[in-house]
Amino acid sequence: MRTTLSNGKLTILLERRVDSGSAEQTERELFAAVESEPESVLVLDAGDLEYISSAGLRVLMKLRKQIRTPLSVIKVLPEVYDIFDVTGFTELLEVHKRLRNISAEGVNGKVYRLTQDEMIKA
Repeated sequence: MRTTLSNGKLTILLERRVDSGSAEQTERELFAAVESEPESVLVLDAGDLEYISSAGLRVLMKLRKQIRTPLSVIKVLPEVYDIFDVTGFTELLEVHKRLRNISAEGVNGKVYRLTQDEMIKA
């Protein structure tokens, strides 16, 4: 698990899978990182997270209760976002989808954003 600290913000990168096989280790690493920087704002970067199970969600809930401040999870893949959404965690945490990169090279016209995830070129 990689962490970065910048301007009072501790960002922790969640990788691959957080499931029953890895939840205990993930919990230890998350709590150790938070304890090392208790005054920092915590952000979880889920850009490399492919799956999270109920065991992983429990870890995030325990973390949220310990820090007693809003917990942001950013760059969430659509498949993982669906898990957060179906389980109601989008109401408990600040969960932000990863924006898709779209190339508009070689096409003349303007690009319009329809939603946070959708753009069109006209």
